[in-house]
Amino acid sequence: MGRILPRLEPVLFPLHRGFTYRVAIVLILVTIAFVVRRLIGPPEFGVPFLTFFPAAAISAVFGGFWAGMLATALGSIAATYFFLPPYSMFSFEFRYETVFSNIVYILDEIVVCSAIAALHRFYRVSKDQNAELKTLIQTIPDLIWLKNPEGVYLEFNPAIERFYGLRRDTVIGRTTRDLFPDAVATAIQRQDQAALTADGPQTNEEWVIRTSDGSRVLLETTTTPMRTVDGTLIGVLGIARDITESRLLEDQLRAHTLELERERTFLGAIFEHTGDGILAVDGAGNIALANQSARRLLGMTEGDLRRRLVEFWSEWPAIADETADRAATRRDLDTAGHVLALSVTRTGEPGETRYVIVARDVSEEHRLADERRELDRQMFQMENMATLGELAMGVAHEIGNPLAGMKAVAQSLQYEDDLPADTREALRRLEAEIDRLGDFLRSFHGFAAPQRAHPVPCRLRDIVEDILFWIRKEAVSHDVAIGLAIDEHLSVRADPNQIKQVLLNLVVNAIHAMPHGGALRIAATNDAGNGVRIEVADTGGGIGADVLPRIFDPFFTTRATGSGLGLAVVKKIVTEHDAQIEVRSQAGHGSCFTLLWPAA
Repeated sequence: MGRILPRLEPVLFPLHRGFTYRVAIVLILVTIAFVVRRLIGPPEFGVPFLTFFPAAAISAVFGGFWAGMLATALGSIAATYFFLPPYSMFSFEFRYETVFSNIVYILDEIVVCSAIAALHRFYRVSKDQNAELKTLIQTIPDLIWLKNPEGVYLEFNPAIERFYGLRRDTVIGRTTRDLFPDAVATAIQRQDQAALTADGPQTNEEWVIRTSDGSRVLLETTTTPMRTVDGTLIGVLGIARDITESRLLEDQLRAHTLELERERTFLGAIFEHTGDGILAVDGAGNIALANQSARRLLGMTEGDLRRRLVEFWSEWPAIADETADRAATRRDLDTAGHVLALSVTRTGEPGETRYVIVARDVSEEHRLADERRELDRQMFQMENMATLGELAMGVAHEIGNPLAGMKAVAQSLQYEDDLPADTREALRRLEAEIDRLGDFLRSFHGFAAPQRAHPVPCRLRDIVEDILFWIRKEAVSHDVAIGLAIDEHLSVRADPNQIKQVLLNLVVNAIHAMPHGGALRIAATNDAGNGVRIEVADTGGGIGADVLPRIFDPFFTTRATGSGLGLAVVKKIVTEHDAQIEVRSQAGHGSCFTLLWPAA
C-alpha cells in the first residue's frame, strides 16, 4: 500500500486541480453509475440509492468533500426520478420509507465523504512532513544512520557516503562488521551496546580517518535506542558530527583564555603592588577601584570602596572641576604627612564621565630637594666664608694698622694744652668712631677666620653668671628683668670663650629687642639623649615670618646700627661644636632661641 499510493496520488488526489476538473469527474462518475444501473434493470425497492454510493465515494476521493456531496445530490435525484415507481417522474406521494432512505443515504454519504477528506488531509500532511524530514536528513552535514537491533543498516544519509566513500546499495542490509575493520566495528558495537544498556543517548569522541580524502578528523558520535510507544526496541539511531574545527577553536580559545588570565593576574599584581596609588572614580566621585598604595595614601581599607573620594580628599571637587575643561591635569597636593604628585585623566564612554587618578608620594623627593638646597646654601656660604677669610686677613692688615695709628694720634692731640674745646670734642668722637670700627673689624675677623675651638667641660651656670655681670647694667638701663633657671651642676662640653660669645650675642640681642622694657629668661635643663637644652627667651617685638628664615645669614640685620654678623657667628660656633640651634618667634609675642648642646 505504501508503494501504490505514491503512484496513484497524482490521479487519486487532484485537489490541486481546478473546480471545472472536479465537476467533470463527478459528472462522469455519476453518469457511469446511472448507465450501469440502467443496464442492470429496475432495482428492488430502496436499493437505487446504494447504486450511486460508489460514485459518491470515488468523487470524494477524486475531488474532496464537496465533490462527494455533489455526487450524492445527483445520485439521490437520479435514483428518486428514474429508479423508483412511478418511473421517470417526480411524485410527492412517496412513502415514508422513500424519504427515510434518501435521508439515510445522504447522511451516509456525508460521513463517508468527511472520512475520505480527512484521510486525504492526513495523507497530504504526513507526506509533506515525511518529505521535509527526508530533505532535512539528506541535506544535513552530520552523519546519520539507523540500524535494527541486530546491527543491520536500514537507512543512512548522503553525508556517510561522502565521508566513508560508500554507496547506498553496498550498505543497506549489511552489518558493521561487513563494512569496517574489526577494531572499528568492535568500537561501534560497543557504543551501540552502551546506548542499549543505558537505555538513553550515549556520546563519545574518537579520531577517525576520512576515507574520501584520508584526513584525520575528530567525530562526536551520539547513539540513541529507538523504541515504540509500548517500549519495543526497533533499532539504534546514530548521529556523528565532525568537531575537529570546533575542538581546535575551543583549544585555541582555552589557551587564549589561560593566557589572558595569566596576563590579568600579572597586571593585577602590578596594579596592586606598584608604588604609585591608582584610583578609578566615577562622575559622581565614588571610588570604584583603588590599589594598595592608594588605600595607604588615603588611609582607607578595601571596605571603603564605593565611598566618595571627597571624604578622603576634600580638594577633589576642585580637581574634578579643573579636569572638566581638559583631558588631563597634573598638580601637587599637600595632605596630612604627605606631598602627592597627582595625574588626573578624564575618560569614559559617551554620556558618562570617569577619572583615572595616579598619585605618587613625593614627600621624600621634596625632602631631598630641600636638603639639596640647604647643602647648596651651605656650600655657597662656605665659599663666601673662604672669600671672607681672605678678605678679613687683608682688611685686618690694611685697615687695622692705619686705624691704630689714627687712634694714637687722636689720643696724643687730646693732651695738648692750648687745644680748643670743640676740637678736643671732635678728637674724642673720632677716637670713639675708630673704636667702633675696630670692634667691627674684630667681629668680621672672628666670623670669617674664627679661632679653632678647644672644647672642655664647662659649668654652664658660671658662664652665664659671668655674662650677666657685664650686661646687667645695660639690662637695667633698658628696664629688662632677668630670670635665671640653671642647675649649678649642669655642664656642657664647649670652648669657654666661644660658648660665652654665643650666649652673649643672644642675650644682647634679646635686650635690644625690648627697648621699652620686658623680661629675659635664661634656662637650661638636661635633655635626656640630646645633651643640654639651653633657652634664651624674651618678651620683645618678635621676628616676622618673612624675616625668620634669614636671621642667620651674614650681614643681614634689622637694626640700623647692627653689623649683621652676630647671629651668623652664633650659628657658625654652634655648628662647629656639633650642637643645634632653633628659634621660635612670632611678631608681637617675643622670641625664644633654643640650644641643644652636647653634655660634658
